[in-house]
Amino acid sequence: MIVIPIAVAAIGMAVTNSPQAEPRSQVVQAAASEQLPLVGKWSLDVSRLPPDERPRSVTLDFRVSADQVWTGRSEIIGPDGSRQHAEATGPADGNPVPLTGNMSFADQVSMRQPAPNTLVLTFTKGGEPVSTRVYTIEEDRKSMKETIVWAGNVTPRTVTTYFRRVG
Repeated sequence: MIVIPIAVAAIGMAVTNSPQAEPRSQVVQAAASEQLPLVGKWSLDVSRLPPDERPRSVTLDFRVSADQVWTGRSEIIGPDGSRQHAEATGPADGNPVPLTGNMSFADQVSMRQPAPNTLVLTFTKGGEPVSTRVYTIEEDRKSMKETIVWAGNVTPRTVTTYFRRVG
């Protein structure tokens, strides 16, 4: 089923430091991670997924620059070892930014951050809605919940997945 790959792709595309920001990234990331619990690397708890929908792994990496521009990367390793990745960089102002990588389910994402522990991503393909994902960090700052609301040409449904901090 494509639920997991799309969920993973969405996350990765939403947030990670751009290559241009690398020289100052360690200092900026240290400061950002103290203030923004979303910043960091996250791994999907695949054991909580139905066996027939389980990828080998899914990782998301969220970063934010000093000027509040987010970069997100996601990588999915499928059950067969195939790899998919996606990345997007932009402010959390609700305006769409392009997605890059080899995940074909979406071509743009818009981001909003209504609270320090929450990031909302809306994915579109050709201007049509695909899904909205809400990432919420738990109080322990080691766990993240993803709530996915599917749109477009699928039966509307909500899916929840769980991640743990790995970096």
